[in-house]
Amino acid sequence: MENIYLCKIPIFDKNQNLVAYEIKYDYENEDFKQTVKKLYSLISDIDIVSILSGKEAFIKVTSDILIFTEFLNLIPKEIFTITIDYTNLKSKNVQEKVKEYRNDGYRFAIDLDTLENIDIDFLISFSGLFNFVFIDVSGISDEKINLIHNLRQLPFTMIANNVDSLYDFNKAKDLGFELFEGEFFKEPEKLESDTDVFNKLDTFKIIRYVHEEDNLNEIAEAIKANPEISVALLKYVNSSFFYLRSPITSVNRTVIYLGKKNLINWLMLISMMSVSNKDTDREVVKAALFRGKFMELLSKEINNDINIAETAFLFGILSFAERIFKAPLSIILRHLNLSEELEKDIKEGRGYFGELLSLAIAVEKNDKNKIKEYVNKLNIPKDRIADITIQSYEWVESFTKLV
Repeated sequence: MENIYLCKIPIFDKNQNLVAYEIKYDYENEDFKQTVKKLYSLISDIDIVSILSGKEAFIKVTSDILIFTEFLNLIPKEIFTITIDYTNLKSKNVQEKVKEYRNDGYRFAIDLDTLENIDIDFLISFSGLFNFVFIDVSGISDEKINLIHNLRQLPFTMIANNVDSLYDFNKAKDLGFELFEGEFFKEPEKLESDTDVFNKLDTFKIIRYVHEEDNLNEIAEAIKANPEISVALLKYVNSSFFYLRSPITSVNRTVIYLGKKNLINWLMLISMMSVSNKDTDREVVKAALFRGKFMELLSKEINNDINIAETAFLFGILSFAERIFKAPLSIILRHLNLSEELEKDIKEGRGYFGELLSLAIAVEKNDKNKIKEYVNKLNIPKDRIADITIQSYEWVESFTKLV
């Protein structure tokens, strides 16, 4: 596959309900027609409705893609809203294409970036063609606030991006923004030092027991003491993830089949899901799952050691543990009884697993330069990144439906 990198970013409303995603992509091929061909191939080869959790999505196109290709005709207009940079709107050809596609039922958004050199009168003349505007809300000046007040009078839904703090979120709400995306939604709301949450979670009790007990039958007995976890475990092992010839109906056989490390990873995921009550929480769990699966598949690409790959998965999901459990990482790790070396690597984000994590984060942010840096450092074929990304997104959606 061509070296094309993509990611999806959740968009929330002011009540932090999930509304849509933005699909971001970058590429290394200078031929935009080849890029469109590969991008369409990528979108058409996956279950896009599943990847997007049934939500709609925004996707940005360049003026060349809009004018000289049939890309828009190839993607479902019921799902995608097309985003165009404000600077491209100055082109008469772009204006005509937007009008043409608008008449065919497509929806459009304008990316106003940081509101530099925006002509409000020019925007007014196109206000009937666009449904949304994206605005970067980081470092908004008083002059830009006045411009935002003027934009509120137009029939656009305003989307705030680069919402990276509670201050950004509250300020954007006060300014009349209705939709929001940014790193703020991945940050811990408040870290609690109280460990009571872990004592209440049956899964954490079992995780501790699995670490301490080597007898797999004894582990199975501990799991069977919790019917809800037993049923969920049997459902998981008999899912399409494992391609079993005949179903496993025994918890004891399931524990033997999975092994301790796989079992601990699964119990961690169940723990995360159990404390996720809001859309923002659930999206962070999905982000943790993505990191874990992406790192696991990357590790398998580098070497075929299953134990290392399973540790990479755990390393990835734990990178969001503070945000999910709202507790300091040191307390969370204390309940997992990991090796001292691995615990230190997780805290510091270092070593082999730290490099895998850095690549996963670069993919999440669609940072092409960082992706190239770590792909070269880890000696991974560039054309595998898009495949691994899609496989990871698909696995996340399948797993979250299962539990």
